[in-house]
Amino acid sequence: MTERYVYCNGRANEAGSSKGINKHVSTEQAMKPQSVNNRHMNWLIHGLYTRKHFEDCKKLIDRQLGICYDKQYLYYMKGLILREENKPSEAIHCFQQAIALCNKEPENYKELAKTLYSMGKFRNALEVFLRAETLLERPDHEIYHYIGELYHKNFGQPKAGVGEAKEYLKQAITCGKHIESYKILAEIYIEEGDTIKAIEMIENCLQICQEDVGLMTQIGVLYLKINEYQRAFEKLLDATTADSKHTNALLALGSILQAISCLKKAAWVSPLNFNALYNLGLVLVTAQQYVSAFQTLAAAISLRPENAECYMLLGTCLRHLNDPGNAYLSLEKSTMLPDAIKNPLIYLNFALYCYEIGKSDQSVLYLSNFLEMTQHITYLKMADRLNGALALAAGGQLQSPAVPEAGRTGGPDHTEKDRRMEDVETAVNLTAEATPVVRRDGSIDEESSGGELL
Repeated sequence: MTERYVYCNGRANEAGSSKGINKHVSTEQAMKPQSVNNRHMNWLIHGLYTRKHFEDCKKLIDRQLGICYDKQYLYYMKGLILREENKPSEAIHCFQQAIALCNKEPENYKELAKTLYSMGKFRNALEVFLRAETLLERPDHEIYHYIGELYHKNFGQPKAGVGEAKEYLKQAITCGKHIESYKILAEIYIEEGDTIKAIEMIENCLQICQEDVGLMTQIGVLYLKINEYQRAFEKLLDATTADSKHTNALLALGSILQAISCLKKAAWVSPLNFNALYNLGLVLVTAQQYVSAFQTLAAAISLRPENAECYMLLGTCLRHLNDPGNAYLSLEKSTMLPDAIKNPLIYLNFALYCYEIGKSDQSVLYLSNFLEMTQHITYLKMADRLNGALALAAGGQLQSPAVPEAGRTGGPDHTEKDRRMEDVETAVNLTAEATPVVRRDGSIDEESSGGELL
């Protein structure tokens, strides 16, 4: 006779033949689920949830709730679905049921707290998040983030405040790159007046979300506050390139370009006004408009040929215009003029450029002049690192860098990565771009400038 198989919970059970075994298994018995295998439906529930088949998922959950002993997971999943369907009150009830069945599972508390947070019950949410934290066996960036955010919003205990908020948010970013944690930390640092730290946080955000126009605009404005005009210009230009109609980015960029427009108008009205030409050249160098800056500075030099800073800025332009020979001559002339003693950065920039093109002996000489003039200025840390490496180069302990080919102003090639030489190259990269009349804190040195800002 033909053998029959009955399928129960995904398994084929042999009903047996007509010999020796009870062959009569009712259809009702065959279709009746067995509780011992109901836990195997969890994978299907999870799959339906991730595919957002919420109706099918809820039907399966409701069926399983009537027959399954593992109800904690079912209530947990049903709570997630109800929250997705904008039914927070029902979701809270499900999470509470899950907690009643298993009060040692931090995920149940976390999702309950997130639901309370979405309802605007911030104080209650914080209490539940703190309870979830006590049950953690491993770090959870979401819990740390929400606690930090709620402390920042002053929903914590009276003794908890900004300090605790920062600590939790820092824990959150150490567990994972959570962009919202970086944003809130940036807000806190801005409120505290720590612009440098705020910029660091937003830079981290931009590494995660590179096309965020709002972040690019915010960091551009922060760079403006610390007088980092070149970086501000770059960030704001990137923002307007990504979104040509972003109002805040356009306004901030306009504040920079307005300085150029005003100075251009001043130079047009009074073409023999040295101050207008000098400051226009300085702003154009900052904005990386080197051709226009060269023309403007050349006109300024024709009015005051003994101004050392104009030659220094002119050398910077020529360096970026791939004219190393004339750049060297211009920078060298800037150190020979009487005005050079008023601005020690002239010597530092020439020392750096000499090192860059392989003239280590000259670099050591002009760096020593710079150090003598800046005993009381905070450039010493960077200069000492450069001085140590150059001293070794001059003593023959390190190979002097080769002179680059014509038309190239890049740094020397190295066959081995010596730590000291890497430090020097870092210093060169950080300062070779700088305009010589800007202090380390970003403000303009009016006493050493050839002209006053209009």
